[in-house]
Amino acid sequence: MAKYFICRLKTITSTALFIILCLAVPLLIPSNATGSMPVEKTLTGCVIGNRFFSISFDSQTGKPVKAYPMRIGQNIDLASYEKKTISVDGSLLPGDRFILKQGNMPVIIKETCEGDNLGVIRKEFIMEYRIAAYQAAKKKNFDEALKLVNWALDMDKNLCGTYISRAQIYYLKGDFAAGSADVRIVKDGACVDSQGLNYLILEEMGATLEKSGKKDDAVELYKMGLLSCQSEMCRETMNKNMRKATAQ
Repeated sequence: MAKYFICRLKTITSTALFIILCLAVPLLIPSNATGSMPVEKTLTGCVIGNRFFSISFDSQTGKPVKAYPMRIGQNIDLASYEKKTISVDGSLLPGDRFILKQGNMPVIIKETCEGDNLGVIRKEFIMEYRIAAYQAAKKKNFDEALKLVNWALDMDKNLCGTYISRAQIYYLKGDFAAGSADVRIVKDGACVDSQGLNYLILEEMGATLEKSGKKDDAVELYKMGLLSCQSEMCRETMNKNMRKATAQ
């Protein structure tokens, strides 16, 4: 699987990666960080594709819950740590920057990156492909967009969010039949994470449908989004869009 990551990752544009990193900034800043001051940390994670992913764990179960792509400030070559679990000691800066303590190098914890850790890292790659696919679609490079989002689906066919991402691309392309088929997969419960869908994506998809005269389909999409909402902001947005679509 690591080789798959490395091969696919080379296709993501620098622009898309910049956007991904910017979106990740709030998640990478620890709760006890103040302003832009560095915070001394020891991070544990895996090296995949010559990139270090710091992994956070559930305090009760000990299971990995999130992987964070980090950039080590010294720009050291991580090739010798590929597919291994390592620990790094140094300072965490806002964003994705980590500075090793002077004279320190990564310490190998395990010679392999365990399956659960690879699972959360895989989700990060999936998100990168989805964002890169959307950026390609906005530039009307639909072949590239569909190739990228299909790679994301190849890595995990159970994530509802990826089907929604592909439906969004189909709608932008004007292929509403294919987009609706992906939406139907989510509505029928054929994927595992239909709760907490990105309502901003659903809002944009609905607007695309409305502009194309498919208001009934837009309303159904907003209803699906409402059922998946996990925040008051999401509910307000979906209800507002439903009122707007039905009033016209």
